[in-house]
Amino acid sequence: MSRIASNLDKPTANVTSGTLPTGGLNDIDVTKFLDLMMTELRNQDPLNPTDNAQLMEQIGQLRSITANDQLMTTLSSFATTQEFTTASSMIGKKIKGLDREAKEVNGAVSSVSVKIDEKDRNKRQVQVHVGSQIVDIKNVREIVEN
Repeated sequence: MSRIASNLDKPTANVTSGTLPTGGLNDIDVTKFLDLMMTELRNQDPLNPTDNAQLMEQIGQLRSITANDQLMTTLSSFATTQEFTTASSMIGKKIKGLDREAKEVNGAVSSVSVKIDEKDRNKRQVQVHVGSQIVDIKNVREIVEN
């Protein structure tokens, strides 16, 4: 059985600048991938188009990638909610943990906050506040009962 080669068989290049992405394929998100796929479809050789089976396979892959991306977003949101609930239950309790500079923090939790990453708005860190010190929820080492 013969196989029709497509542009996806070649190294992926940035369509606008003609260069490879700096981090390779790991830097390509769903939107960039869809743009690249649409560009490939628009620019395919009309005398040697991609066959229907191959096109359906690529569409299936796109659906799978989109579903995985949505699942990861949902799970990330769920994890943040769980961390926030856990941190909220610490208000008024004494904890031991490490701050951002890895310095020991001991004291009662006065409040809880969620820090949103400026570069990736989907990345969130739940933090507990002990006076003026901030401890990431993942760096809480002990909860001391009063």
